[in-house]
Amino acid sequence: MIKKIFEFKFLAFVLLSFALISPALAQVDQLNMATRMMAGRSVNYYYAKPGDITITVSIWGFVQRPGLYEIASSTDLVNLISLAGGPNTYAKLSDVEVVRTSKNENGTYTRRRFRVDLSKLTKVTEDQIKLKPGDVIYVNHTRWYTVKEIFSVTSGLAIISTSIYYLSRLLSGK
Repeated sequence: MIKKIFEFKFLAFVLLSFALISPALAQVDQLNMATRMMAGRSVNYYYAKPGDITITVSIWGFVQRPGLYEIASSTDLVNLISLAGGPNTYAKLSDVEVVRTSKNENGTYTRRRFRVDLSKLTKVTEDQIKLKPGDVIYVNHTRWYTVKEIFSVTSGLAIISTSIYYLSRLLSGK
C-alpha cells in the first residue's frame, strides 16, 4: 500500500511538473519580452544622432528585440530590422508586413497593408523599404515555427494523457 502511495505521489509530481514546464518552454520568445517588461526595462528604443529628425515606428514578430523605435528618418526597413537585433531563428524574411496609416485630404485616416520580400533584396524598391512615421512592421514566422508549436502542444498532451492512464491504473490496482 505504501509503495502505491509513493508511486502515485511520484507520478502526480511528474504530471504536474510537465504540465507546468511544457508551456513555459514553448513560449520562450514571449517570456523574454515579459521578463524585460516586469524588470522595468523599457521596450522602447532610441536610435538617432543628436540633431537628426526622428520618426517613431513599431516592429513586432520574429525579431530579437521587438518594440517601439524612435529612429532617424533616413532609417529604412532593413536597417530597422538590424537595430532590432536581426531576425530570430524562425523569421520569414520573405513575408514582412508593413501597416501604414495615412491622412487623407478630407481629414480621415486610412490604413494600407503591404508585404515586402526581404529575401530578394535586389528586387525590393526604395518605396517598399522607406519607413514613414507610425509604420507598424510585423516579421512573420516560417512553417517550421508552426510545426514546432504543434509538436510542443502534442507532446505535452501525450505526457499528460500517459500520466493520467498510469495514475488510473495505479489507483484501480491493475
